[in-house]
Amino acid sequence: MPNLTYKEKMAIQFIRNKSVGLQPTSQRAIAEKFGLSAMYVNTVINGKQHGPKADEWRKKFAAYAGMSE
Repeated sequence: MPNLTYKEKMAIQFIRNKSVGLQPTSQRAIAEKFGLSAMYVNTVINGKQHGPKADEWRKKFAAYAGMSE
């Protein structure tokens, strides 16, 4: 299972967080936390945004969600 995409890893982390009562449990929760639009968060997580800024956001989202990369 090591070949999961970032989007798949994030979806699994949302499920884990929800089962233990932690945040974030959705892309909307991430958007609210960082003051971003839900659409932008979605495009970053889905890998449709490229470049150093999108990479930095992915790292911040992963840290907030409790993912280890």
